[in-house]
Amino acid sequence: MDKERFFIQSLIKQGVTKKLGDDGVVLAFDTWNATQYPNISNINTNTPNAKYLKAHKQLVIASDGFCEGIHFRREWLSLKDIAKKAMLVNLSDIIAMNAIPKYALLSITLPNLLAFEILEIVQGLAYIAKKYNVVFIGGDTTSGQNLAFHLSIIGALESKPLLRTGLQNKDLLYHTGKVGQSLYALKWLLRGGKISRSKRFLRFIEPTLREKFIYKVASFAHCGIDISDGMYSELNHLSTLNHLGIKLHKKSRLSQLSRHFLSGEEYELLFAIAPKHKHKLMRIAKSMRLHIQPIGYASKRGKKYKTLLWH
Repeated sequence: MDKERFFIQSLIKQGVTKKLGDDGVVLAFDTWNATQYPNISNINTNTPNAKYLKAHKQLVIASDGFCEGIHFRREWLSLKDIAKKAMLVNLSDIIAMNAIPKYALLSITLPNLLAFEILEIVQGLAYIAKKYNVVFIGGDTTSGQNLAFHLSIIGALESKPLLRTGLQNKDLLYHTGKVGQSLYALKWLLRGGKISRSKRFLRFIEPTLREKFIYKVASFAHCGIDISDGMYSELNHLSTLNHLGIKLHKKSRLSQLSRHFLSGEEYELLFAIAPKHKHKLMRIAKSMRLHIQPIGYASKRGKKYKTLLWH
């Protein structure tokens, strides 16, 4: 069986593709200013393999991998759930920057799978693509021993991006939702346990992205990052990038919450706001019935935190 052809044709039938055929895509700006983009002003629009899709003026592009033996073991989840998670963890980067995901390029390595197993993967990818209105515009398929997804997501910015830089002295730090469940699930699996779609394992199986909340608070949030490598790790990133320390609230009782601060693959949002916006933030969170956890503040003095190597 031609796995590549079967995979692509199955994906096309799901209605989540757009002009597949090439490995890459050229996105043209609605308003083109040659002086603004001198390095690409002489682009050859007659290139036979080039594709031009209507694009927004500001784009966000992120790329990441989700690989068997590194990010997951195949026996842990169904192939459909693995594919869904591969999409979600890549969309998270775009959404965390306050962009709306639009397009995806997928390079996938397929091991020796049967047709119905490939269909499971296609169904998982298509389910998330449809949920977030994302279309696949290119990529590659190869054969290999392990299943691997390498995705590039292209998103559109409707307003200012939410970056990791921008943290200011005395900013208040929060995270959305509750964290710690992914590490709990991982340890359970490593001990030989099985997981189901129950509440305590759902975060690990199918992370919840907070796009509606992010799009509301990005206008006044100073910085943000999705929690993919653990809270301590992300706090260290913000500290280093912004040349500020982080002081955590004493009432957090970190010795009792170590699992929460070390757990990766949570995909909740860690973000900072000015103290004057605290009540505004609380109103938004309350209106959305979303739990917001205060964890500390930025300071000219602070410390680094010990982390776990998640991947």
